Amino acid sequence: MMRAFLAAFFLFAVTPAVAEEGDAILVLDASGSMWGQIDGEAKIGIAKSVLGDLLGELPAERRLGLIAYGHRRKGDCSDIEELAAVGADRAAIAAAVEGISPKGKTPMAASVKLAAEKLKSTEEKATVVLISDGIETCEPDPCGVAASLEQAGVDFTVHVVGFDVTEENAEAQLQCLAENTGGKYISASNADELGAALETTVAAAPEPVSETKVRLRATELEGGVVIEEGLTWTVTPRLGGEPVVQEAGAGVLDVEIAPGAYDVAVERPSDGLKGTQERVVIRENTWKTVTIALTFPVEATVAADPGGEVMAGTNILVHWTGPDRKGDYITIVEKGADNGRYGTYAYTRQGDPAELRMPVEPGDYEVRYMLGQPIRTLASIDITATPAEATLVAPDEAIAGEEIAVEFTGPPAGSGDWITVVEPDADDKAYKNYHYTKQGSPGTLRMPLEAGEYELRFVQGNKKVLARRPITVTAAVATISGPETAIAGEEVSVEFTGPEPASGDWITVVAPDAAPNKYGDYHYTRQGSPGEVRMPLEAGEYELRFVQGNKKVIARQPITVTEAVATLEAKDTAIAGETVSVDFTGPKPASGDWITVTAPDAEEKKYTDYAYTKQGSPAKIRMPLDAGAYELRFVQANKKVIARRPIAVTEATATLDGPASVPAGGYVKIPFTGPPPGNGDYIAISKLGSDDLKYESYTTSKAGSPANVRVPKEPGDYEIRFIHGNKKVLARAPLTITPAE
Repeated sequence: MMRAFLAAFFLFAVTPAVAEEGDAILVLDASGSMWGQIDGEAKIGIAKSVLGDLLGELPAERRLGLIAYGHRRKGDCSDIEELAAVGADRAAIAAAVEGISPKGKTPMAASVKLAAEKLKSTEEKATVVLISDGIETCEPDPCGVAASLEQAGVDFTVHVVGFDVTEENAEAQLQCLAENTGGKYISASNADELGAALETTVAAAPEPVSETKVRLRATELEGGVVIEEGLTWTVTPRLGGEPVVQEAGAGVLDVEIAPGAYDVAVERPSDGLKGTQERVVIRENTWKTVTIALTFPVEATVAADPGGEVMAGTNILVHWTGPDRKGDYITIVEKGADNGRYGTYAYTRQGDPAELRMPVEPGDYEVRYMLGQPIRTLASIDITATPAEATLVAPDEAIAGEEIAVEFTGPPAGSGDWITVVEPDADDKAYKNYHYTKQGSPGTLRMPLEAGEYELRFVQGNKKVLARRPITVTAAVATISGPETAIAGEEVSVEFTGPEPASGDWITVVAPDAAPNKYGDYHYTRQGSPGEVRMPLEAGEYELRFVQGNKKVIARQPITVTEAVATLEAKDTAIAGETVSVDFTGPKPASGDWITVTAPDAEEKKYTDYAYTKQGSPAKIRMPLDAGAYELRFVQANKKVIARRPIAVTEATATLDGPASVPAGGYVKIPFTGPPPGNGDYIAISKLGSDDLKYESYTTSKAGSPANVRVPKEPGDYEIRFIHGNKKVLARAPLTITPAE
């Protein structure tokens, strides 16, 4: 799906732009970070596939060029190459794309400048499409380059697509690069977000520009934060004359200006900052962005505690002063690293001091205060990471799956510091079971389930092994013993021996060909031997298993499961709502075994009234309140019917023989007849016309006839009702309540 979305983007960004604006150059990020993945596929692979599709689908008259950076050498900011000139043969461009292998740095600004210069030589308005996954790692700042090229009159637009860009400073830089040339920035951090962005912003080709518009923007510093308010703009014809634009209190300003050459000035009265851009050329039927940077001094200081020499991987506090602007951060990088590089970091908005972790590799580093927008080092101090040391103490041997105690010493615990056990040749970042060092020594580690030679490791920062210790893992031995046969659904006692219980160790019963991690009913070994395991409900051949770590079977025993047999005895006919005595026989009661009554065609797990078989025979089951044909059932484990017996339920009837009228208050005796008493059977006095189950007073039928019912205090027309099972009226009789005497 990612390929389809990216293809759609390029078809928009190149095809319509070329059709309306002339030539186009693709600038491809081939720095080392392009080996990162999106949805399980390397970003460089996605880009190559999209470009291959694009080159095969574009009309022959579309003139394209290709520039790549970071594809030939590591650590070289000059590694920029025009792989195909504008108008090159498509096959040549495709071959150049396929030959790219990411290696080096990210000189975005210089690459965009080269593309602009190549396009300027064609004397046509043109488009640059930059594909990048990160921040500029060389100089100068790409935002500043874009603005200076615009100022120099290079007529081009940069559209930027970002791959998996998560850092806010990196994204801000890419957005600025696009905006400073009137282009678009689209995030490709995942397929869904890219699809949504394309659908709302670039799904359809743009209409040809038929008007002249200018956007005036000012930033705090070159490539910095856009100023949103409080600016005074003045635009004056280059050859003299009255200003064509004078606007106070503005931020970003969109204006219509006739084609020509102009000088643009901006001032922020609140602090007196001023900026100008001369010889701004406005062409007919174009949209142009003019960006002016307001410059001012920015200073910062940093101090580390501890400083000087510090153990690798430990935390330090960095005290700082500085402008504390949006995106500013404190970081630790290798001494002499390019501007814009960062290691561990903390944004200044998180407060002073910033807590940072030293790199895990010994060496010379710098602590830096970085201006976020634009990326710039304001202050730095040197700091040295000294080697960290650690020790491990544990037994020489352990049983597969056993949990052992590992004592350790090492540097103060930091994020990603842990003890683990792996194969001796495993990558330094590899782990199986692990224990974070911040949880303290000793740590408990579970050994692998397969016997063999392994290695205990102290890993720092998820990537550096500080200490190693060999350990031999021997095979785990277990026994399991249960009956040879059992009844379906029966709970049987299973004795077992085996290694010391650990998480995911259990006894279960499954089909003989089931996968090792499959289970039926189970009993954790930590609950002790013997364990109770319920047999499957279907007869057949099965296997008792001792499973270790949720995935390895270390003991087995076959068991034959025979059909469960049950009987039900009860009368053939019952009155609706009557409680019937049901005699039954069946397998030894277990969880979810019950007797119930339902419609004959009801699903096996459906029930109305029920009684658990563990309550003993006979079961007392109340019949449904509606007459009809029903079925008594013996249900096993909530889902399998192992015995059925039909029962006919006849209509329940009742009579009421109370007085026609009574005085308000006091009590009245009401003779009645009806079905055998059950829950929810009662004689009630209700207001005439009220809902069937609404009442003023009542007495249960269990109390016998006549029912002694309290008379409401309010005179009026009422009704005596025999209510069955709390939901059905079996008999009614009018009742007038007269005023009390």
